[in-house]
Amino acid sequence: MTRSSAIAGLAAGLLLAGGPARGGLATDPPPVQGSETVVTVTNDVTDAPLSRADLVARYRPGSEVSHDDTVGVTDAGGRIVWVPSDAGIVTLTATPPGDDPAPISRNLSVRYRGVPLPGLLILLAAGVILFGGVIRGFRSLSGPRPPRPPDT
Repeated sequence: MTRSSAIAGLAAGLLLAGGPARGGLATDPPPVQGSETVVTVTNDVTDAPLSRADLVARYRPGSEVSHDDTVGVTDAGGRIVWVPSDAGIVTLTATPPGDDPAPISRNLSVRYRGVPLPGLLILLAAGVILFGGVIRGFRSLSGPRPPRPPDT
């Protein structure tokens, strides 16, 4: 047995024996506001699904307007259906059952279902203001020029 395989085996053994359970969160399909997506919670070491894990979604983490939404508990296959209520950055946190569970977190980007109307209106208003100012500036440059003062 080589030294690298012995170290890898020891690390895996320590994690399985008493280390914190770390895992992964995957979504299929990618999350879209108002559409269903399936979240799968797995253990990184064994790649086994984590059943009965509590899943919480925190919308806009780190901001003053962040809020939590309890998604539910995963099934025997480590899966749960989630319908994101808001678009933006979301932190999904799964807490496995047990005495001292180590939570599993992942940041996701939830897309808008379509083109957001307020954003489109702001874009159009900014374009009118920007290009309106440019056109007015060109018109003032192309008009008659005032007489130049004589050289002294």
